[in-house]
Amino acid sequence: MPEKELTLVDRCILVTLMVKAAPLPQTYFTNVAGIGLKADHRRRLQSLGLIEVTEKPITLALTDKGWDRATGELGAEPPKGAGTAGGTLYVALDFLRRLIDHSGTRADDLFRMQINRDEVVAPPVASSASPAADAVTLIRQAYHDLAAKPGDYVMLADLRDALSDLSRPEFDAALLTLNRERGVHLVPESNQKVLKPQERAAAVTIGNQDKHLVAISS
Repeated sequence: MPEKELTLVDRCILVTLMVKAAPLPQTYFTNVAGIGLKADHRRRLQSLGLIEVTEKPITLALTDKGWDRATGELGAEPPKGAGTAGGTLYVALDFLRRLIDHSGTRADDLFRMQINRDEVVAPPVASSASPAADAVTLIRQAYHDLAAKPGDYVMLADLRDALSDLSRPEFDAALLTLNRERGVHLVPESNQKVLKPQERAAAVTIGNQDKHLVAISS
């Protein structure tokens, strides 16, 4: 299916992934965003090379092509049959496009900003010699030691055990840095009942949600 024939739901999936600037479990779309994401949408976007999909739990992430397609929705005309909510969405997206054009900020940089109660903090760029960068490197190395292959999910509890010399604040800060990178997926365990106490305790909280697993594909 040509990209121009993407449905409104397809476009909303891409826009949601762009705005959140992170991989999202399928349950987020249905339970939080109220988007009726079905297998057909997922397969169509994946076949077009716009998203990557991982299993257990099913998680969606934008590819580079997907980022380009999603940012193309900024300032685009709403698709036919978008309705009141869809029309309003595209009014907001057009405002974001004008904001981006005025500020000179890249779309991916804008959406990766951390918005705190009293300030907006741009994503930090750590030097290769900084402690944060060292922790990120250590986590990447430990992940590749534990994972059978790149992209497989590894429990954060196992990573913490492998890097017991890192303090929890250092470890969590490094995970937050990694979470902004493409190819890194931090997700919750889909079946919370199977979690062991140490696996619950090892979770990192991002966006008011505990993440228990990480996959690094690049």
